[in-house]
Parts: sequence; C-alpha cells; structure tokens
Amino acid sequence: MKTTRRKFVKNVAGAAAVVGAVGLTNCAPKEESAKEEVALLPKQPKGPAKEKYDAIVVGAGLSGLQAAILLEEAGMDVLVLEGRKRLGGRVYTLENIPGKPEAAGEWIGANYARMINMVDKMGLKLFTPEQNNNNRPWMYHINGEFIKREDWASHPMNPQEGEFRDLLPSQFLSRISNHDNPLKNQPLDAWLTPEFQKYDIPHDEYLRKKGLNEETIRLMNVTIHSGGMHRTSALNELRRYHVNEFNSKMHFPDGKSYKMIEGGNSQLPARMAESLNNEVLLDKTVVAFRKKNNVTEISCADGTAYSADHVICSIPISVLKDVVFEPRIEGIAADAIDQIGYGLSIQAHFQVMEPFWEKDGLAPNMWSDGELERVAVRAKRSSDQLDALVVFINGPESLKFRLMTDEQVFNYCQIKLAELRPSMKGVLKPLLIQSCERDIHGAGDWVYWQPGQVTKFGNHMRPRHGNIHFCGEHTAIMERGMEGAFESGERAALEIIMEA
Repeated sequence: MKTTRRKFVKNVAGAAAVVGAVGLTNCAPKEESAKEEVALLPKQPKGPAKEKYDAIVVGAGLSGLQAAILLEEAGMDVLVLEGRKRLGGRVYTLENIPGKPEAAGEWIGANYARMINMVDKMGLKLFTPEQNNNNRPWMYHINGEFIKREDWASHPMNPQEGEFRDLLPSQFLSRISNHDNPLKNQPLDAWLTPEFQKYDIPHDEYLRKKGLNEETIRLMNVTIHSGGMHRTSALNELRRYHVNEFNSKMHFPDGKSYKMIEGGNSQLPARMAESLNNEVLLDKTVVAFRKKNNVTEISCADGTAYSADHVICSIPISVLKDVVFEPRIEGIAADAIDQIGYGLSIQAHFQVMEPFWEKDGLAPNMWSDGELERVAVRAKRSSDQLDALVVFINGPESLKFRLMTDEQVFNYCQIKLAELRPSMKGVLKPLLIQSCERDIHGAGDWVYWQPGQVTKFGNHMRPRHGNIHFCGEHTAIMERGMEGAFESGERAALEIIMEA
C-alpha cells in the first residue's frame, strides 16, 4: 500500500475532527479561483476494466465517490460502477434549465465539514445564492382562495392563535414540528437511543397530542416528503429539524449559513470521479452480488461482470429488494430492505414565454393546498433570459403522477395551472420532468422512517453482509442529506481499511 493503515486513519480522523468545531473556520474554502467547469462525465477513459479489483464501489453519488477516494488514498485499486448515464446520484444540476437549478442536493451547510473539505480539495469554489434561488414574491392559495402573504396573519382561514399566528402555511411543518423538540440540545445521534423511541409514532398523532387542530395538520401535510403524516414517524421529523437547527447555528467566515458550488453542485461529483485512478463506468446497473471463494462477483444488466475482494454498495435501500444477493440477506436487514421507503416528489419545469403575473396582478409564485402545491418562477441569471417556472409536488399528492408519462405530466400541470390562473394559459413551454422517485436508481428524495421503523431498524442499517459494506445517506447517523452521504461513505471505507 502507498501509506500505512495507522497513518491513513490518523489523517482521516484529523480531517473529520473539524465536524464538531464551532464556526468551522478550518473547513472554509480557500480564496482561490475555481478551475474551469467540468462535464458530468469523466473526460478521458483511463484504461480497460481489470479482471479483479481490491474494491468495487457501486454508485457514483457523493457517498460512493467519497468511499472510493478514501480507499484509493489507502493504496487500493478501486473501480466505481454507476447505473445512471451520469455522475452524482441525487446531486444533479439541471444544466439545460435557465438558472441551472439543483434538482436535489441544493444547500451546503456551514457544518458540512467533509463536503466543504472535498470542495476545497477539488479546486471548486462556494458562493452564497439568493434565498431559495428565488427573488419573486409569493402568495397562498388555500381552500380555493388567493391570499397575500401579508394578509395571512389576520386572515380568517388562519387556524393558528398566539405565537404561531404570524407563521405562514409554508412554515407550519418545520417550525411547529421543531417547537419544543425533545431532541433539542441532544447529541445528533440521540434519535437512535431508547429514550426517544416513544416518539416513533405517526407524526399526526404526535401533533394531536400536542394540541394541534386538524386544519393545521392538514396544511402541514402539503409539504411533507413522505407518504403522508400518518405514515411518517414523528421521530423522523423531529430528527430532521434537530439536524437542521444544529446546521443553522453554524456559519461560514462571512457569516452565512448555507452556500452552493459555483457552476452547479454537480461539479463536485464530476471532479471527484475525475480524480480517481480508474474511470467510473456509467450505465452499469448492478443486478446481483455473488460471493465465490471470498471474492464478490458483481453482475450488471448489460451482461458484464466485475470481481473484488471488497465491495461498498451505496444503492438506495428500497432499490435493493430488486437486487440478487448470494448468499441472501436475511433477518432484520432483509425486513428493512422490504419496508423502508424514500420521499416522494416530482418537478415539472417550464419556460415562461410571457410574464403572466403582469396580466392578472397577482404574485408570480404560489403555495397551494391544491393539486399542484408549489409553483415558483425562478430567479434569472441575467435580464436578457426568459423566466423558468417549476411546479413542485411532493408527498401523497405526487403519487398520481406514477400513472402518467412525462408528456401527460406536462399536460396535466398546464391544464390545472390555467384553471387556477387563466393568465397562465398558453404561456408555458415544457422543458423537463425531474423526479428522483421516477428514476429506477434513485427511488425517491431521501429516506424517511415510517412509525415504528426507527425503533426496529435504526441500529441495523450499517452491518456488513460478508465482504459487502453499505453506505448512502440512509445509513448516516449524525447528519442528513449530502453531508450524511459523506459521513456514510467515510464509515464504509474505514471499515474496509481497518481490516485490510
């Protein structure tokens, strides 16, 4: 190996130590110009695939690429296989949409120590975006009535009293769920301890016990990413906002809490893949893992097969039910694969050919309790560009789109928008349908825990299966999202390095 195991682990531990540092100034990006933008695919082939590798990583999202880089730094010969025709997993900058919005994996928190370190290492640069990538006013559409945001606090439809009266409907889920959060001031791994298992109940049941009325719960259900509040563990939501609150207390040296990568967040997985010794192989959908004589053979849908002494699998857990394992995965781990799901959502992106809001005098952006939920005209990069609009639907309301083709989704959205606001009729040009759930390799936005699942599965997501180690944000303990992916990739790589 190129370095000793003890020296490597010491270096990784030193780098990870900044995760707990207040302010995280040690992991702030250097003041240097970003390298020229790279494509989402590796630039040059790096030689033919070999018969056997020290390690194979399945999945070229952040967790898999993080694991591959660490294994290479420990001196291993590593191959990465990716089922999609692109890199990045859920990190996906929509290059062909005006403004280059992020399909997912949008905000980089100041506490994202591992990710910020990798951004710096790859020669990329962070910037502070406009809030929510959107500089246009919002309005609300509740029970068929348009309501200006400034009128909501005094509006008769507002179901809140007292301290929550000023909350907008779009703030109900996060702010009310996090109010008096029992995880407050606890370590980030407290959600997995027996003390908090009593909150592993339906989220709507938890809220009713706190005295919330049904109308508030109904409006909170609009923006939940799961199959509905009745199907979501309250502990899942409490943990989500516990982590978010921890993140919001951290700041970059300029005082900001969140940033993005110049040129799009997809630049990071592209650079990470380019840094590897072996080319990442795309369009390699893995369909089977078979152990033979202490070596695992990985079979792909195109008929190719690859072997390795060690394997790291970052496939989303709900996709694993369609993958063959020999020997089989059994017990609690098998139950988790069968039962755990991912958040539901779909985005329909349009070009705005005419500024419809100038015709009807209403705010461009809408938050609705109806079928289309959120409609946003994104901020433009320059005044000479046309506007782009996204319809963003998540949770239970998105399920019907499983039955539609992309063309039908576009048509449905255009019809409903024109019914809602006649000024929108005929002014939207379809651009792109984006949905992690519709992606066979993605299965949804992020893992969510149904009632009882944290108690049953929370501490059983990380055990290896023979020489196969699992990573991905669904296995993270301390963090969520992109930093959770980095956390999990680091853990899986260290498991292999420590035994090698």
